[in-house]
Amino acid sequence: MNKITGVTRRDIFDLFKKGITEDNWLITENIFYPYYGRSDVVEFLKRLYNLADWESRDSRVENAEKEIRMHTHNGDYPDDWIFEDERFQLFDGEDNILLNFLCEVFHPEVRDENGAWKRYLERINILLNEDGYEIVATSKLSGRDVFSWKIYRMKPAMYIPFSERNKSLIINKKISVKLPNAVRHQLFKVMNEYNEIFYLTDETNWKYCKSVSEFVFDDITKFYIPKHFVDDEYIEIKEFNDFIKGTTPFTVFDVIESFYGHTTKSLQFENEINAIFKLNNINVELINGEIHFTSNKVIGLDSSTNINEAGLEELISIAEDLYNKGNYSYAVEKIWDAFERIKTYYYPTLDKKKSAEKIIKDISYGNEHIKKMFDIEFKVLTDIGNSYRIRHHEKNKIDISNDLYYEYFYKRCLSLISILLKNI
Repeated sequence: MNKITGVTRRDIFDLFKKGITEDNWLITENIFYPYYGRSDVVEFLKRLYNLADWESRDSRVENAEKEIRMHTHNGDYPDDWIFEDERFQLFDGEDNILLNFLCEVFHPEVRDENGAWKRYLERINILLNEDGYEIVATSKLSGRDVFSWKIYRMKPAMYIPFSERNKSLIINKKISVKLPNAVRHQLFKVMNEYNEIFYLTDETNWKYCKSVSEFVFDDITKFYIPKHFVDDEYIEIKEFNDFIKGTTPFTVFDVIESFYGHTTKSLQFENEINAIFKLNNINVELINGEIHFTSNKVIGLDSSTNINEAGLEELISIAEDLYNKGNYSYAVEKIWDAFERIKTYYYPTLDKKKSAEKIIKDISYGNEHIKKMFDIEFKVLTDIGNSYRIRHHEKNKIDISNDLYYEYFYKRCLSLISILLKNI
């Protein structure tokens, strides 16, 4: 998969070569951050490449590790040499090679916490977003964020609040939920903790500041004037924290969704909001910036699941999006495409059949009974994909007459994929 263009790659490399130039009020700053952080070049590269097994380009030493160490120490290789060296495939390799490299740049064991890594991460994400990727925090190491890459979900041109998207259901009382004051205080405590300040410049070159909460106000007032009850009087909300009390639960959901769309730490924010919902037995969940009732929750991959193959990541992302929108037949087709793709995980080293056999062997951990079970499951899912009108639409294929069956097929296939991804 090669969605990252040469233009984007060059722009990313230039950040490490030339630094970031920022106009900071009255002065212009040029900020540099090395890709190897607090490590050295060789030790950093060894985290990603087995340099000791690579052939040396210098006849005086026996492998690439010693070659690179000698030439970087002598100053023969400048810091940016790696971006042009075809051995590392950063310019013309698969997307996941560059993405894994960038995630390693920001790993807690590599990055310099006192350096400008956060600014670099922000700039790199802006560039990657244009080509359909983003780097996000997915876990912690000693309390510090560990990053992985994901398919970037383009935000809609205009935010449509939960209360507007579900207006008819709310009016007809098809959905209902209670948010006790204690829960509201917990939710807004999280939001206030993530209430970042952005430094902006308008079309007249006037520099100003704007917080996430101010963006939220702007989003909501495009659709309605937010109000709350104070002493039995329904009055207009003037301050962000006024949303806490006297508002409908659906207004609070609007605030949460809008907040997610503006914070730069959306994944952490989502996790903390959902933890509060779960702790208080509130049957809703924030999923990719939208509130969903858990009674209608679909099966999905854990947010921490790391998919190190761009094509597979994209297929699963499309499938989940289609399923969430109720397009079950197309969702099943895409999740089966993902299943077929995962069988080729070790291609071209192994062909599809041998690659699938290796996956089954690895996940079985020497247990023959488990291996037999996975053998059967692989065969059954393959037969379902070939026999039913899922991936093939010839007249002799079996029709799927009810969405209930699509739901079953989707959940069964995704369940297997989720287990495989944790073990390959």
